[in-house]
Amino acid sequence: MKFHPVFLAAVALTEAATTQRRTPKFATVVTPRTAQDTAYDFIVAGGGISGLTVADRLSEDPSVSVLVIEAGPIDNNEESVLIPGKYFPVPYLWLPLLTVPQTALNGKIFNMPAGKVVGGGSVVNAMVFVRPGKDELKDWETLGATGWDWNSLLPYYKKSENFTAPNAAFAKAANFSYIDAVHGHDGPVQASYPNFYFEGTKNWFEAAVSSGLRPVGDPNAGNGAGVMFISTVVDFTSRTRSHARLNHYEVAKTRPNYHLLPGHSVSRIIFDRKKAVGVEYLPTAGGALLTAKVKKEVLVAAGAIHTPQILQLSGIGPKKLLDKFGIPVVADLPGVGANFHDQPSIIIPYRITNNIQPNTATLNENATYDAEQRARYDQSKTGPYVITRGLSQNLALSPLRNTTSKWAEIVAAARRNDPSKYLPADTHPTVLEGYKAQRKLTLKQYEGETPVAMISWDTANSNRMYFLRPLSRGSITINSTNPLLVPLIDPQTMVDPIDVDLIVASTLKNRQIMMQPMMKVLGPEEASPFGNHITDEAELKRILAGVVEPSSAHQCCTAAMMPKNLGGVVDPDMKVYDVKGVRVIDTSYWPMVLTSAPTATTYASGEKVADVIKKEYKLKSLCKNGKSSC
Repeated sequence: MKFHPVFLAAVALTEAATTQRRTPKFATVVTPRTAQDTAYDFIVAGGGISGLTVADRLSEDPSVSVLVIEAGPIDNNEESVLIPGKYFPVPYLWLPLLTVPQTALNGKIFNMPAGKVVGGGSVVNAMVFVRPGKDELKDWETLGATGWDWNSLLPYYKKSENFTAPNAAFAKAANFSYIDAVHGHDGPVQASYPNFYFEGTKNWFEAAVSSGLRPVGDPNAGNGAGVMFISTVVDFTSRTRSHARLNHYEVAKTRPNYHLLPGHSVSRIIFDRKKAVGVEYLPTAGGALLTAKVKKEVLVAAGAIHTPQILQLSGIGPKKLLDKFGIPVVADLPGVGANFHDQPSIIIPYRITNNIQPNTATLNENATYDAEQRARYDQSKTGPYVITRGLSQNLALSPLRNTTSKWAEIVAAARRNDPSKYLPADTHPTVLEGYKAQRKLTLKQYEGETPVAMISWDTANSNRMYFLRPLSRGSITINSTNPLLVPLIDPQTMVDPIDVDLIVASTLKNRQIMMQPMMKVLGPEEASPFGNHITDEAELKRILAGVVEPSSAHQCCTAAMMPKNLGGVVDPDMKVYDVKGVRVIDTSYWPMVLTSAPTATTYASGEKVADVIKKEYKLKSLCKNGKSSC
């Protein structure tokens, strides 16, 4: 990351008494009125990773004007954003963003974590930078996402990335390797490996291998099943977060054709018949509605929760839902808001009676050590402050075959189940057909090498587990025509009983790892409500229902890239069916969730769709020398 400690301020604008107002000279934060009085070629609804990536690339052509409207503010370069060891994302999250009561989780209501800031999830995530497996992207293609397989995306993974290789001696000592050929070295997103690890990491890595998992050479080479040392979106030199505002807005601020309006939410797309001609927007805190005109396209990038909300309020979605709220139907697309899923997670608390010191807990429990390590970071950019606070650097991604000896029974039971039984009420027949196709592929993944769980020990007193391949599907539906009200968010977590079986199996796999000799010597004991003595699966299911969180902030798939007859919403160019001038460019387009964190794929997707748009409109790009006409 090219670290820019820049204070971003609005540029004062001279406004005439007439309706004509001067466009700012340079790319800048604009006033709501300026946005209203300027006709843009492209308007981007949402300033997260995908929105800023595409806006940056389109505005490389000086003849093209771009406006990004983002619901959240601009961060202030706080240490809690930039320094991994000071990680604290709460100020820039949507709060509250509450689910409906989750029937399989004791009727509890949860907040869904999502970024509400310029840069979106890249500002608040845990900085993990890992790509999915080749087979997962092949399954996307099978579902209709033509041109989104591994070979098609790899050039864009590389284009987005500026990878700096680790010190060879450190990599050998930390027991990891990488394949330089699969990485990019000229992109805007700074990626690297941490230059520090706690000693206990080695014990856990060896224990995971002893449990039957293989070491992964480079998780970004297209096969991440096994045990890995993870790469991060952290600048190799400054050891600070590389996020989308820094690498896709700050670098473009001298462009007069790239405008940003933070603190405002797009309420709906305005259509002239079937053609998008503008957007309606208002302050996220509430206020008057304004409109901005668009000449070419509206690019929706508001996230898997708010993107379907915007589409539905615009008249794009299930006719039955739109009729309920008196919204004129522009396009009857039942898949808008359907197919919602994420990756549930749990934390298993531990008492480690003979742990290796120091560890992650030492930072929180020993003020002297914490101060010493902060000084070390400031002076040499080494030590535990280069690691996201609360995390370790090892992950174990376990395929079902390596997770439980009962894997074949679980798959057989899933095949016997009626696919429609656990879907939301009134699921449209086309959405059901799309889910059947997904489920068929997912069960094949269960039988193969696609991971079903991700496990990580923090080197101290907790294990974090993520459940990567859920069968349960939920929905996002408006509950009002007020764009500032939270829609009905229903992930339906663990409604499908096979998901419960997978979570129990993964929990027992975690226990197996912790009981391998290299970990057992440290004296790990599961703490309440768990316990090593609890082996009855019915009891484990009861406990898990009380501790599972529905989200890992990996929400996706609510405007899926599948054919219309499978409940799809966008085509392989991300164009929304049955309308003109609208694309969905965020993780809403995913047909199914990927086993990796979404950051790397979201950057790559933004690069790819930007090229698709440029080709369609014959737009220019920037060469490495900064000049147009590549």
